[in-house]
Amino acid sequence: MELETVAIESLTLDPQNARRHSSRNLDAIKASLDKFGQRKPIVVHQGTVIAGNGTLEAARLLGWKEISISRCPDDWDSDTAKAYALADNRSSELAEWDSSVLVSQLAELDENGWDVGALGFTGEDVKEMQKGEQILSDDENAYTAVVNIPQYEIVGEKPEIHDLYDYSKMTALCEEIGNTPNLDPAVKLFLFAAANRHIVFNYKKIAEYYPHATPEIQKLMEKSALIIIDINDAIHYGYVDFMDELNRLEKADRSEG
Repeated sequence: MELETVAIESLTLDPQNARRHSSRNLDAIKASLDKFGQRKPIVVHQGTVIAGNGTLEAARLLGWKEISISRCPDDWDSDTAKAYALADNRSSELAEWDSSVLVSQLAELDENGWDVGALGFTGEDVKEMQKGEQILSDDENAYTAVVNIPQYEIVGEKPEIHDLYDYSKMTALCEEIGNTPNLDPAVKLFLFAAANRHIVFNYKKIAEYYPHATPEIQKLMEKSALIIIDINDAIHYGYVDFMDELNRLEKADRSEG
């Protein structure tokens, strides 16, 4: 890559640039250029900037007369230049901040007298990132032996069983499958099984029906995952064994302490 220093007035902003630079964005670029100078060249194709339009705009606002550029290869056509411009912008978009590292670095720079606002980060940005980090920290420390078990209590009339689900779409589909000629029996059985996916369950009504049901029906509803009484039941009904072991370990830890 060969670098050149050229007169800013000799360059043209890309009229088809797909990226737009807000005033806040340009202020951040200006602050960076003013503080650190130009540390990477802008990319030019036949006199038009295809990567670094914001840098050129900011340099003009700062009153610069010259800027460093890198020219595209001579054999690049307009489509190649356009493709490069899109890839350059998109690749930077796909990167993500590590908010914990970013907040730590900004705090350190702020303590050492740096104006982090000049780096493009407002105080509100930092507060939002700190809030997000606190939420993550709280979530990481949220493990507890206390399990909140939902209570299903009778609050109204027992719903009718036909109100708990709607199988009209499944029925129509099964009828169509059954009326399709020359279907292999194995294929027909598979399609009938797949049609069951179109049963629509009314979980609010199911929750209302549950406390009215007999213990046997309740257990079958739990095993069918229509009702979750305990989150650990979803892990093969291991709740009691798990809690017994957890309590045993807790008691052993206290006795050893």
